[in-house]
Amino acid sequence: MSDNLRYNYMKLKNYKSNSSFIKENPDISIPPDYLLYEAHQINYKRYYENGFSNANLLKEKFEKYIDLEGKKVLDWGCGPGRIIRHFPELLPKSEFYGTDYNVKSITWNKEHIKNVSFFHNEVSPPTVFDSDFFDVIYGLSIFTHLSKKNHVLWIDELHRIANKGAVLLLTTHGQAYREKLLGQDKKTFDRNELVVEDKTMEGHRTFAAYQPPKLMRSMFERKFQILEHIPGEKMSWGISQDQWILRKNYIPIST
Repeated sequence: MSDNLRYNYMKLKNYKSNSSFIKENPDISIPPDYLLYEAHQINYKRYYENGFSNANLLKEKFEKYIDLEGKKVLDWGCGPGRIIRHFPELLPKSEFYGTDYNVKSITWNKEHIKNVSFFHNEVSPPTVFDSDFFDVIYGLSIFTHLSKKNHVLWIDELHRIANKGAVLLLTTHGQAYREKLLGQDKKTFDRNELVVEDKTMEGHRTFAAYQPPKLMRSMFERKFQILEHIPGEKMSWGISQDQWILRKNYIPIST
């Protein structure tokens, strides 16, 4: 199924439930359908409610390692604000930022989401932020749509904008995704090399990267201390991504 056909199918499939959600929640701003499709799925209820539950889960994970009160928090690759829109309610004394390469998402966010500062970035770094700026950074399913070159560049950029002792949570397509690979791609993955399906524009949902855990461990350890690696696994709804919880080293490991 082509990407356009899949978009139209999902829009039609969710039309009734989405209409009901809008009628029942007239005060909740929902992004345009294609922005939702690019970043998640065209289901308004899941966009809003799962975004809230994911924000709570992230808060719990970060609180194991850092006091979140009064901190600067970045959603790297925020898309149409599914998660970051909920954080000001959960942590009213902290500051929140979102950045994304999709100009339309950032424009929509600025117009509809309060108490979060949004910025545009290109697919490749840098960002507009000062060095040592953020105390907390999360990026969900961002490395999964980047080239090998940008894996290295973005790890360096995240390290630059993270404050000393900052905690990060990043996700990747780990060992559980190996079953989706065929032929030479599976052999490449087994050699602990990055697999990139790059027939579309980098950053787009159809541009996919698969990251062997051993490779990502070595890449992250150049700049960060690894606090936790939570492998992905098969779930009732599909395959979960690997989670990497990192801390910025005071003295980076030299390469």
